[in-house]
Amino acid sequence: MKNIILSRNTILIYRILFAGLSWFTIIAGAVLHVLTGGSILEWFNSFKSFTMQTNLFVTVWLTLAILWHNKPETLKKISGLLKGAFTVYITITLLFFAILLAPFYQPTGWAAFSNLVLHYITPIAFIIDWILTETKLRYKWKYLLFWVFTYPVCYQAFVIIHGTFTGNYIYYFFDVNALGISGVAIFVSIIFTTGIVLGSLYIAINRKRTRS
Repeated sequence: MKNIILSRNTILIYRILFAGLSWFTIIAGAVLHVLTGGSILEWFNSFKSFTMQTNLFVTVWLTLAILWHNKPETLKKISGLLKGAFTVYITITLLFFAILLAPFYQPTGWAAFSNLVLHYITPIAFIIDWILTETKLRYKWKYLLFWVFTYPVCYQAFVIIHGTFTGNYIYYFFDVNALGISGVAIFVSIIFTTGIVLGSLYIAINRKRTRS
C-alpha cells in the first residue's frame, strides 16, 4: 500500500472535525437523555456497550493527538501499539454492528444520527486516520497478543459476569440463557478470530509500509 502524504495542518483539521463530531454526539446524547426525563446515571449505563467504550477510546485518542499536534515525541507514545489496538477495536465495532446488529435496529430521529456517527462515521474516520498517519512506527507481531488478549478478554468476561447477575448480557450473542454455552462459545470464537485476522492485517500492512 502506497503511503499518502498529507500536511500536518490537513491532518490536524481532519482530527478536529471528527473528534468534534464524536464529542458532540456523546455529550448531546447525555443532555437529551436528561432533558427527556432520564438520569445521568442511566446514561452512563450506555458505556457498558462495546460501541460506546471503543468510540470513547478513539475520541480521546484523537483529542490527545490534537493537543499534542506540535509535540511529535509525545504523540509517538500513543501511536504504534496503542493506536493499533484502538484501530482493531473500532473496526470490530463497525463490522459487528453492520453484520450482526444493524438488521435488528432501525432507529429514528436523534437515535438514527447517533447510530450513524458511532457505528459508521467515527470508526471509518479513525481507520482512515490510521491509513494516513500510522506510517513511521514499525509494528511488531507480538502486538497481536496484546490487542486480542487484554481489553477484549476483559470486556467479554465483564459481559458474562454482568449477565449472570443481572440477566442483561448487553448483546444477544453473549446471552447464555438464550443461546446456551455452546452458542455463546461460537460467537466468542468468531469475535476472537476476527480480532486476530484484523490485527494481523493491520500489522502486515504497517510492516510493508515501513519496510525501509
